[in-house]
Amino acid sequence: MTALENHSRYSRRRFLRQLLGVGACAAMGLDPLLAQNIAPITTGAGSFRFAFLTDLHLLQSGTLRSVEGIVACLAAVENLNPRPDFIICGGDLVHSTRDLTLPGAETALDYFLQLWKDHTGLPTHWTFGNHDLAGTSNKYAISTDPEYGKGLFQNRLQLPKLFYSFDAKGWHFVVLDDIALQADHSYIGKLFDDELAFLKADLAAHQTTPTIVCTHIPIVSNVPLMLSLAKGDAIKAASKSMVCSNGDALLGDIPGNNIRAILAGHLHFYEENEQNGVKLINSGAVCGNYWKGANHGCPEGFGVVDLGADGSVKFDYRDYGWKA
Repeated sequence: MTALENHSRYSRRRFLRQLLGVGACAAMGLDPLLAQNIAPITTGAGSFRFAFLTDLHLLQSGTLRSVEGIVACLAAVENLNPRPDFIICGGDLVHSTRDLTLPGAETALDYFLQLWKDHTGLPTHWTFGNHDLAGTSNKYAISTDPEYGKGLFQNRLQLPKLFYSFDAKGWHFVVLDDIALQADHSYIGKLFDDELAFLKADLAAHQTTPTIVCTHIPIVSNVPLMLSLAKGDAIKAASKSMVCSNGDALLGDIPGNNIRAILAGHLHFYEENEQNGVKLINSGAVCGNYWKGANHGCPEGFGVVDLGADGSVKFDYRDYGWKA
């Protein structure tokens, strides 16, 4: 039995699942879409493992031992038995990228990537997070610079686009970008028209292949309601910066396709829902509460994802033993 099996998130998750699993999805117009999903027969799928690490938030000058924490997390991943085939990183690599000048953002990201390279040899597939926007909150950053906003992340990681797909051992993976920069330099969660067109065509081409989709901001989450209940407030609509504002567009592509799970991060809280064979999994954060300890009771951790030849998905959220 792991330490997390006694964690309070389980009773909270069961309560929120009962509260939101059908009712909230129906209120958001999502449940009818999910109810239509009948997964096609899986062919040629293999059994293997990958790790899902999200929301690392390297702090400037390694504050709060954030460097040591990231190294400890990567060591825990490397020591898994069996060792994962690869890592999917869910975004938010450097905490202050938005606030830095572009040269400062470049230096910080390069440091993070070297840290990553020095402590894991596993191939990594990268997801763009809201904290990966470069210079968008810095008055000295020039918006026409090719590294402003999403450019730095895309260029340093040599990604032709921030939404893409890849295959591994009979499974298909789709990584999406749902960070929409606004005119006031804030952001919302939103999927873009061109990537939705890409997604539709990509899923159609892989209807017999079990598929994992990854975003940074969750498509569906119980957390906004949990927070409003904890504060004694009336139930409010989910913030567009906490949950993807047009997630129904993605869920609308589930019927007739072979999506087995949708992974996300962003909220630093582990929750898992399942609707008609599709797992909606939001992972806790490597950094917990920005390296200050657990976030609403969810400790610093990462996901271990075991995929089965039968198309099954098992997500195990692991505490790697970090003490803030």
